[in-house]
Parts: sequence; C-alpha cells; structure tokens
Amino acid sequence: MKRLLIAIAVCALCACQNGNAVLDNGLMRLEFDRETGDLLSMTDLETGYEYLDTTAEPQRLWSIVPLAEGDEIVEPTKVKVRKLSRHEVQLSWSDNGAFSLVARVRLDKEKPLSYWSVEMSDYDGAKIQELIFPHLTNIKAFTNEEILLSDWTGALYKNPRASQTSLSLFKRNHKHHTMQLSAIYGDEPSGLYLATNDAESYGKNFLIEFRDALTDYKMINFLEIASDKHIYKPPYDFVLGTLHGNWYDAALIYREWALQQEWVKNCRLHSGKMNEWLPETDIWMWNRGYSSNVLPEAEDLKAFLGDDYNVSVLWHWWHNGPYDDAFPEYLPPREGRESFVKAVAKAKSKGINMTPYMNSFQWGGATKSFREKGVERYVARKADGSTLAHIYNKFTENSLVPVCITQEFWRETYSGLCDTVINSYGCSGVYMDQTCNQYLCYNPEHGHSVGGGNYWVKSHLKMIERIREKTAENNPILTGEGSGEDWMAHLDGYLTLEGSRERMRGAKASEIVPLFNAVYHGYAICFGNLSGLTYPPYDDCWPKKYRSPNTETLLPEKHNLQMRMEQARTFVWGSQPMISNYHPFVRKGRPTEMRYLAELVAKRKQYKEYLQYGTMMRPPKMQDDYATEIDCVQMTIYSYKTEGTNIFPFKKVVPMLYSSAWRNKENNILLAFTNISEEAKALSFTIDLNEMGLDDHYTLYIDGVAQEGTPQSSYEVMIGGCAAKIFEFKNNNR
Repeated sequence: MKRLLIAIAVCALCACQNGNAVLDNGLMRLEFDRETGDLLSMTDLETGYEYLDTTAEPQRLWSIVPLAEGDEIVEPTKVKVRKLSRHEVQLSWSDNGAFSLVARVRLDKEKPLSYWSVEMSDYDGAKIQELIFPHLTNIKAFTNEEILLSDWTGALYKNPRASQTSLSLFKRNHKHHTMQLSAIYGDEPSGLYLATNDAESYGKNFLIEFRDALTDYKMINFLEIASDKHIYKPPYDFVLGTLHGNWYDAALIYREWALQQEWVKNCRLHSGKMNEWLPETDIWMWNRGYSSNVLPEAEDLKAFLGDDYNVSVLWHWWHNGPYDDAFPEYLPPREGRESFVKAVAKAKSKGINMTPYMNSFQWGGATKSFREKGVERYVARKADGSTLAHIYNKFTENSLVPVCITQEFWRETYSGLCDTVINSYGCSGVYMDQTCNQYLCYNPEHGHSVGGGNYWVKSHLKMIERIREKTAENNPILTGEGSGEDWMAHLDGYLTLEGSRERMRGAKASEIVPLFNAVYHGYAICFGNLSGLTYPPYDDCWPKKYRSPNTETLLPEKHNLQMRMEQARTFVWGSQPMISNYHPFVRKGRPTEMRYLAELVAKRKQYKEYLQYGTMMRPPKMQDDYATEIDCVQMTIYSYKTEGTNIFPFKKVVPMLYSSAWRNKENNILLAFTNISEEAKALSFTIDLNEMGLDDHYTLYIDGVAQEGTPQSSYEVMIGGCAAKIFEFKNNNR
C-alpha cells in the first residue's frame, strides 16, 4: 500500500512539476512549458539521460515557410497547453485573425517512443509552402557523434558537426526515397530515434542543423498550394524515441513498424508473381554499348563460373542517341533492330537474361521530340515556375528535364517504350533508372495537388502497373535505382550501388551501412555495385575527341583491393553480386580477383536461404578487422573533357575482414565472413547467444563440416586470403 501511495505521489508530481505538462510512461519523459508550449526536457528514464540542454533558450515547436519571400502571414501567439492524460498532451496556438495550429504528443504505453501529430487550420493555402513540425531544439551534442540517414542504402556520418553545417535528404527539389528513418547517437548511454510512420508516401523532408554544441531537428511537411486550402493535417505522425545502441538497433525499431505495412505484405518477392529468373540470378554483369560488347561477355562469365550459375545483364547504352542526352528517343537500338533482337534471342537461349536501361521520367531538352511533342507543358516545375532541368552530360552540355510522372502523356509514352522493348525485342525486363526518387511539382495545370502530396509515388506505381498490363504475357522483371520501401509491391528489385560508394563519390564524409537490408532483407531483392577492374567506359555516341585512351582497359593492380572490398560488402549484406565492364581479358589479367568473386558467388548460391531470403541480425563483434589503408579510385565518365582524366585516386583505411549474421525461416543462424587481404588472418569474434536464440539444441557447421560441442559466445579460427568462411548453427530439433 505504501508503494502504491508513493507511485501516485510521483505521478502527480510529474503531471504538474513547476506547473508544466509532463508525459511519463516509465520509459520516457517529456516536459512542456505550460505557458509557451516549448519542449523543456526530454529524458530517457531507463538510463536517466537528458537529451536537451535545459539551460539554453527553447524555441517554438513549429514554424512556417511562405511560398513567396516577403509574404506577410499573421501567426498565432496565444498558447494553450492541455493535459489529456498521463501519456498525452495537446498544444494549441490561436489568435483572432490568425491561423490556428493544434499539436498532440502522446507516449506509447509500452515502448520508449512518442508520436507527434499536427493540424493547421484557417490559413491561406496560397501563401504557405511548408510547415515545420516538430522543430526540436537544444539537443546536446553526443560524444563521438554519429548521425544515421536513410539515404540510399543507408548513410552514417561520424562526427558530422566538424565538417557539416546541416544534413538533409531533399536535394535539387527531390530526394532519394528509401525509408523514413534517422538517428543520432554517440558514446552516451542513450541516443535519439527519429522517424515518421507514413504509409501513404507523402513528400516530406527533415533537416538537421548544428549550432556549436547543440543540434536542431526540423521535420518539414510540404503543403499543397491552393487558395481554397485552409486545413492541413498530415496523415502520419512524427516518431521520437530513445535509442540504446547504434544504427542496427534503430533498424530494429523501424523494422517492427515497417513489416506491418502493405508494401511488405504485397511485396513482389513473396507474391508468386515474380519471374523466377531474378531470384535465381547468381551474378549480374553491367556492360554497355553494342550487343557485341555485352552479351558475348556474359556468355564468357557464365562459362568461367560454370553452367550451373545464372548470369543476368544490366545493359546501358544500347539505345539510339547519346546517354544522358537523347532520352527517351531510345528506339530503334543503335545497332539496328534486327541485330539487337537476334543477339538478345541468342543470349536467352543460353539462359542469359537482360534488362536494358530506360530512365523513368527524364526527357532530353535538346531533342527533336521535346519540341515536336510539346513536352514543355508536361515537365515538373519548381515553386518559382522554373523547370528541374539538369545537365548530366558534360560533353554535349544538353540538359535532361524531369517530366511530371502524373501526366498521362508520359505514362503512356514510357509504357509504350517498355512494351516494344519487352514484347517486340525480347528483353527480359527494364531497368527503370531514377524510379525511387521523389519530386515535388508546382505546375498548377497538371491536375495533381500543387507542391505537397503523395502524387509522385502513386503515379509512378500506376505507370509500373500500366507496363505490367501491356507486357503480362512475358512477365518482365522491372527494377529501379537505389532502394525505396514505397515501391516494394510493384518493383521486382533494386540496383543498390552504395557498396561502391568510394568509386561513385570519392572520399565523402559519410560511410555506407546496410540499413535497408537490415529492415527489408528477405522481402526485396537488392543487386549490384559498380565493382570492376577497368577504367570507365565511353559512349560511342559522345564526341570522339573526349574519349580517354585507357577506356575499358585494366586499372593498375594497386586498385584490386577496392574491387574485393566492394564485392565483400555486397556478399555480407546479402545482395546479388555484380561485376561492371567485364571482358575475358579481365579474367585473364586479374585471376586472383576473379577467383575471389567466384568463391563469393558460390557461397551465396549455396546459402541463399539466408543471404537472399533471411533476416539480417546483429553482426558478430570481431576482435580485429585488420583495418588497412588501401588505394581507392573515384571514377567518372564525364571528367576527361575538363580534367584530362577519368579517375581520381585517393587512399582510405578500410577493414580487411567483413561479417554479417542471418536467420532463416527455420530459425537456423548463419554467420558469413570474408577476408579481402591476400594473407590469411586470425578470425576472432563474439556473439550474443541469447539474442541469437542459440542453445545446446544447435550444432555448428563450419563450411559444411559439423563441429563438436554446443554453441559458444566466442570463436577463433583462421580465414584464408581472399576467401569466405561460413558458420551455420542448425537446430537439431527441426
């Protein structure tokens, strides 16, 4: 009875401490100023950690961004804070002659998570472009800080405030839409979990800003611009919670919500609709140009690996006209229809499938068709009315212009191209470049909400289904760039290149982590990288004077380790491997690298139940990964014109050992290790037996050989140079 009275007294104190509104679920505590509605304190009750600098001046939890600079908008100043329950508070801002804003914050009853919703009413819908809510200020800097973004596969920024003024997902009016998750943590006992729970694919953004030793987090909600819009209520919550651990622990929190969504329940991989050749692919080859530079090379790669291995092809530069310039004037193929169709049929007869490149919404602004078809009226536009034109091709300096994907004109144009390539030319599918990007369009003539909304993704999905309707008889594989949860029920696979981040982007501030794989592996097929052993290719349709003399010749041997690193990442992350710009002379000139690739391909094929269909678990903790400085190279197809080179060498310290852990559907556990060094290494690691569910009912097999004894928390074995090693724990009761 005494304990009950004490608990009641504590709850009463929390509810009215200093007259403020306090939410407390025993795991997390939030305190709001009763007079201003400001967030004063945010505490992890499990560790006692306070996230905010409580001595700093708090700022309002919201702000607005007008459509036009100089627009005067009367904002409410009267604040009302109402405690709805121990777990929920309502914050209201209102005033005569001003719009009103009502926010609700509630704590989960069982988890250290809070949910923030907002409704704005009586505002001028023609003048407000963005609502920033919530705006969390005065977050204390973490020691050895790391910031996780769901950018592409997943990006981790270490000590970012030293080199960054802000971090955001939206760039050039669009973002690569992967997931809705970010996190901030460091050496402190608690980190911050930040997400939204939007199941309807609305455009949104967040912004992390650094102020000396403080951090601000802004959730940016894009509003529809319309004079008759006076109420805005986003159909999703912002989720703020405590985090104990690192990026993988953030993925576990997000995974619990994500796997309940329709895009998982209806994912193509488990729908029974996917053409079997994609999940049966053992390796991809990414070559470019005429069929003679592509399909015979795939046959050679298949012969090298063995008849039991399935090789699929990602095929760029097959089309009529220069790359990044003449889209969508793809047809007929540059080598002619007859030659192309004959080559495709021959390759398919040998079990080789191919998906040609076709950008999913770009139109070359200098093309004849752009003028003749009046494409200008269909292009996406910024708020100021300008287009989103961007010059990728530095040789011709002709821009590509994003067409608004909501337009029936574009959906019919693109689906018609796919119809021809698949049904008439015999291709096995289409790689739809830039599919997992999301844009904002402010063109009021397009029939969609202007600015904010979920029209971009929804229209993209409609276009994909249009393609499937036209090509149903051939059941093509349709893949997109990067990864994006919203597309999982519509796309068959994702080209995820981030395992080759250094080759793509050089020595950037962020490190790549397999965040998407940690959440969605087993529900989506990810494939690919830019890993290769040659200098960059060159499109024959570009000006010959800019062609480098080293085009598609072997890179110096000092860059071999980078290739092995990229393949190691792809392997342990459970993605389908790929080799770029492959030719028989690569196999002969770099035998060690090709043998290493062949071993990884064989291991993945043997353990596909884990490495393609399994659930990613926490990786083993290695005592030493033998980090070593290696020679890396950033490659670009456009720099030779201005820089006189197409590669940019640099050095980077990277691990020699890579690892991952997986659970299959039978609750067996697999640990995958690989060594990219040519020297054998001592592999010493620990695992959490309880977390993995391992007990004396499991038998350990190392590379298929049963071991004596029960599972242990630590192991030490040797792993050979340029080799992989598999630990598999099988449940004896199954």
